[in-house]
Amino acid sequence: MKQYLSRILTLVKRKPKGWKALLYNTAMAKAGVAGPLMMPVHLTIEPTNLCNARCPVCETGNGSMERAGGMLDERLYRRLIDEVGPTTAILMFYFMGEPFLHRQSYDMIRYARSKDMYVETCTNGDYADAKGIVYSDVNEVSFQIGGMTAETHRVYRVRSDLDRVRKNLYDLLDERRKHPDSNVQINVGFIVMRHNEHQVPDFLRWAKEIGVDRANVIDPCVRTVSQGHEMLPTDRKYWFYDEEAFERGVLRPKVVPSNECTWIWNSTTINWDGTVVPCCRDPHGKHVFGNAFERPLRQIWNDEPIKRFRRRIASAQNQVDICELCSGYGVPPLGREKPMSFDIQRLSLDHHSLDIPEDLNPRHDLIQVTSSSSKP
Repeated sequence: MKQYLSRILTLVKRKPKGWKALLYNTAMAKAGVAGPLMMPVHLTIEPTNLCNARCPVCETGNGSMERAGGMLDERLYRRLIDEVGPTTAILMFYFMGEPFLHRQSYDMIRYARSKDMYVETCTNGDYADAKGIVYSDVNEVSFQIGGMTAETHRVYRVRSDLDRVRKNLYDLLDERRKHPDSNVQINVGFIVMRHNEHQVPDFLRWAKEIGVDRANVIDPCVRTVSQGHEMLPTDRKYWFYDEEAFERGVLRPKVVPSNECTWIWNSTTINWDGTVVPCCRDPHGKHVFGNAFERPLRQIWNDEPIKRFRRRIASAQNQVDICELCSGYGVPPLGREKPMSFDIQRLSLDHHSLDIPEDLNPRHDLIQVTSSSSKP
């Protein structure tokens, strides 16, 4: 509660874009009121749900995706951005595919940036173009790898080429050095799994050496217990899941939300074809509230289908299928700033601190730990 109140005071003091909507909608979420809400401050827009990689957990990668594949229409996207530009503070330009497979991705990011949106994206790195990324003025781009060697990388990043990913990342770092006024923050993420957990120290050293802004150590997601036995690390501090339940053959997160999800009151996800779904936990598009290319998002956001879904969250979240493996995403942060120097961040629900190699000489203020206690 103390941290939550501190965030409120910071918002009121700084007044970043969307701060009033964030406070109002979050208060409505805490009260369990489905609406009417102010427009969401955070949006996820999917450039494509196609990907070159075949990651075995991902629905796109393993071929289990239940909706059609395709590419975002740039004209319809620009029209949507024109609509939501005044109210959207943060845009996640990524969902179930590789965003840089879309030939207009850099232009689309730049267009959102022209509307004063903070834009972030995530890539496997195989098709990332350095000049395109710097030109786009994206605020954050995260390269996520599956290992420090070609052998460990391709266990999960099937059909991805680690040498090519590294070259594209190095090219981006070089290109940014040529443009010292660039807003681009370059992150690199390491998905910790059984086959690569021994490489975490090497990853941190490498990330610092090459000059990225942030190294993210990421607890892995799985969809089934069998996947867990195959992929979850032996060191259970990297587990997102309840260990005792897992031993009984039940997959569930360590922290189970109880009739509250402030994220659903502040954010929504728009697929490449315009369909509006709750969040990233609905890759198949089972809970469609409308189509943002056919109706204004402001109508869909407060229409009965989405309000009905919020009421289910507020009254019987344990019966909502997409919430089963989710611990909740808290409240979207506003007013983000680029790290002043190399930053190590652990994306985890575990409270144990990350083992930082001694030769990195980390200072406490350069290490951020994201845990369940940090989510108001």
